[in-house]
Amino acid sequence: MGVPRYLRHKDKYARVILNGREVHLGLYDSPESRTLYDQVIAEWLKNGRRNPIPKRQSSREQQHRFESDERAHTVTSLAVAYYTHAKGYYVKNGQPTSEAVGIQLALRELRKRYADMLADQFGPKHLKAFRQELVDRGLARSSVNKQVGRILRMFRWGVSENLVRPETLTALRSVPGLKEGRCNAREPERVKPVAEKDVEAIRGQLNPVVMAMVDVQRLTAMRPGEVCQLRTGDIDRSGKVWKFRPRSHKVQHHGKDRVISFGPQAQAVLGPFLRPNEPNRFLFSPAEAERIRRERQRAARKTKVQPSQLSRAKKDPKVHPGDVYTTDSYRRAIASACRKAGIDPWHPNQLRHLAATNLRREFGIEVARAVLGHSTVGMTEIYAEQDLAKAMAAMERLG
Repeated sequence: MGVPRYLRHKDKYARVILNGREVHLGLYDSPESRTLYDQVIAEWLKNGRRNPIPKRQSSREQQHRFESDERAHTVTSLAVAYYTHAKGYYVKNGQPTSEAVGIQLALRELRKRYADMLADQFGPKHLKAFRQELVDRGLARSSVNKQVGRILRMFRWGVSENLVRPETLTALRSVPGLKEGRCNAREPERVKPVAEKDVEAIRGQLNPVVMAMVDVQRLTAMRPGEVCQLRTGDIDRSGKVWKFRPRSHKVQHHGKDRVISFGPQAQAVLGPFLRPNEPNRFLFSPAEAERIRRERQRAARKTKVQPSQLSRAKKDPKVHPGDVYTTDSYRRAIASACRKAGIDPWHPNQLRHLAATNLRREFGIEVARAVLGHSTVGMTEIYAEQDLAKAMAAMERLG
C-alpha cells in the first residue's frame, strides 16, 4: 500500500484522501499545504496507516461513548454546546451581539475540517493548520487572531464545564498570536478619517434625517450605534453644553459610563428633531425621512394635486419605514449617497476618525481621548471627572 497522494480540490485547494476520507490542506501548491500534507501523512503512518480522525459514529455509538467518558466530546458536540451558551451570553438589549455571529462563523470553519475529531485530540498543530487556512483565504492578521481567540475561548469554556481536559487548553494556549511583520498574513487596512469634501459631496444626495446624523457624528465623535439611539428624553439640556448618556454603548459591560457632549453647532442640528412631548421616541427614523421626502415631492409639483391622488399610499403595505435607523441601514444610506455623488464610498466610523483628528489638532491628544471615551477599564473616578470636564469644554467651543 503506497502513500496517499497530494491532490487538487476545486481548483484552488489541496487535499489528501486517507482511508476513503478527505482531509483539506489549504491552498493548492502553497508551502503551508505541503508542510501540512507531510504532517498528516506522518501522523497517518504513525497511526498504523489509519486516519487519525475517527469516523463519524451513529448517535447510539456516540451516546455510549459519552456515557463511558463524560469528556469524550467531538469538536462538533463541543461547538454546538458552546454556541448555545454564546447565544445567551453575548446579548445586549435583548438582541444577540455581533460577537455571537463571529463565534458562529469561527466554529463553522473549524467544523469543516475537524468535525469528528475528539476535542481532547485537537492540539497546537491542528490550531496552527486552522489558522493557516484562514490566512490562505485572505483574512487580515487581526481577523485571524480574533477567530483563533474565539476557538481558544470555546476550549476554555469547555474546561469550565468539564467537557475538555485542562491540559488540552494549556497546549492550545502555547500557540502565539500572529505578529505584525512576522507572518505571511496581510495587514488590515487602517480606518482613515473621511475627507471633509467627501462629507459635503453627499449633502445633496442624502435625506435630511441621515444628513443630520452625519453632521452630529462629525461634530461629536459619536459611534454610529450611539447616534442611531438618540432620544429626546436621554439628552440633558439643562446646561450650556448638553449631555447624553447612551442607554447602551460599546464598553457598557466593563462597567464604564459614557457621556457625550453637544456644543452649540451640534445643538443646532439636533434642535429640529427634538420631541419634548415624546421623550422616548428616536430622534432619527426612516419613517420621519419618508415623511419629509413625500412633503418635498408635494412641494415640488408644478401641477395641482388631483383629488384621487391626495392619498396614494397603499392600504396595507408589506414594508413599513422603521422607527429607528440601525447601524447597517445608516451605513447603506451613506454608501448609496456616495454612489450617486460619484465618489468612493466611505462609512460612518470614518466620521468618528475625522472628529478625532480635528479634536487632536485643536486641543491635543488628551482631550481627543476624553471626548472619544478612550480610557482603560481601571481608570479611577477622579480621572473620569477630569475627562468629562475637558470633553465639555472642548465641545462648547468646537461642537
